[in-house]
Amino acid sequence: MNSFLKTNFEFNNRVLKSERSDYHTLIQEIPSLKIDELDKLDSQFDLLIFKIDSLILIEETDIDKTISESNYIFRKAKKIVKNMADYSLEEFKKPKTDSNDLILNHLKNRLVIAMTNAFQYANGFTLSEPTYVRGVDSIITSKTENGIKLTLTSKYGQSVIDNRDILIKSIKFNGQEKKIYYKIKHNYSFADIEFDSLQNGIYKINGILKYYARSGELESWFEKEFKLE
Repeated sequence: MNSFLKTNFEFNNRVLKSERSDYHTLIQEIPSLKIDELDKLDSQFDLLIFKIDSLILIEETDIDKTISESNYIFRKAKKIVKNMADYSLEEFKKPKTDSNDLILNHLKNRLVIAMTNAFQYANGFTLSEPTYVRGVDSIITSKTENGIKLTLTSKYGQSVIDNRDILIKSIKFNGQEKKIYYKIKHNYSFADIEFDSLQNGIYKINGILKYYARSGELESWFEKEFKLE
């Protein structure tokens, strides 16, 4: 069992490193998506894994404190993923066994899975599928009698008629954030954003698509650019 757990940890740790790398790339491109609590938790996780490896080597008998520190990470990670059932791991309960190696290796695996789930959520992944697939595919601009209309298209979004919200976090005009009044209306393609008027130039919209499912609240980030001439 220990051999299996060690191999499984190495596999899960490679997945975690990939998710962590994607997250750091994401927040460089979109700094507003940074989750400070996740960065702190990641540092604590690294220190705890180092500690667990040391305990395994010296065959430490008192591991209750380490289990308590691990449960702190499970609780914090659960908050980051907003208690989604598919992404949350419950606190670790010490099994009835005399093998501390077995307990600690099992604990390492659960910790790496909890952190992977947290980074997946931060990257906009849900249910083992990248949610950017469910995000905004394109923006179509058109002029109306009342101003300008942007139609957001989404292959996934148009199939989710109810239990969805669109939040606009920021609108940039020629590289500068600007306060612009708008109205959001759902349509078959996905949604329309109506503006009374817009100047010609390059716009970038940053927002979040929220879907409400049985497993909890799913989020997908999007950032799209369009040009008015």
